[in-house]
Amino acid sequence: MACDITSGFQLGCRDNMGGLRQLYILSGSVSSVVGATNGLITAISGSGTFFLFELAKNTGDFTETINSSIENGTVYYEQVVNAPFQKLQSSTRNQVKVLAQNPDLKIIVQTNNGTEDGGIGQFFYLGQENGMTLSGGTGQTGTAFGDLNGYTLTFTGDEPFPASEVSGSSLAGILSGITEGL
Repeated sequence: MACDITSGFQLGCRDNMGGLRQLYILSGSVSSVVGATNGLITAISGSGTFFLFELAKNTGDFTETINSSIENGTVYYEQVVNAPFQKLQSSTRNQVKVLAQNPDLKIIVQTNNGTEDGGIGQFFYLGQENGMTLSGGTGQTGTAFGDLNGYTLTFTGDEPFPASEVSGSSLAGILSGITEGL
């Protein structure tokens, strides 16, 4: 049986941190991914440009939900990114419109984990097989002076495998291998 357990989990140091720092969203296509089968991507090739979407501190999150059916023998992973962007303005509105029309978004999320000691965080590649879509969101002015004036976007995708980590040391090469520039 190919489902043999090969290792367990050990409790590590308390050096974990939540939240997202930024998103890289691809306008283009991916032709190959190296390392996804073992869970650590070292190369992505294709065409187009990865665009950087910065997030304010303590605002964005990524959740991956394991969905299984004992009756049907199926398992899939629902990937969801919530990303708030400040300011209702025409330039943001125009990007929201284009993102909402795209049926096959490829997203690399940068987490805060590992940044407290000067690291660059961890990166995960979402929508690898089936793509992510802008599945919902809101544009709002808020009520009080301290409320969000801007957009909160929700990107969703269903994948056959959990999100693979992208090697931090390979990220620059991955982005430059596909981009014409950020």
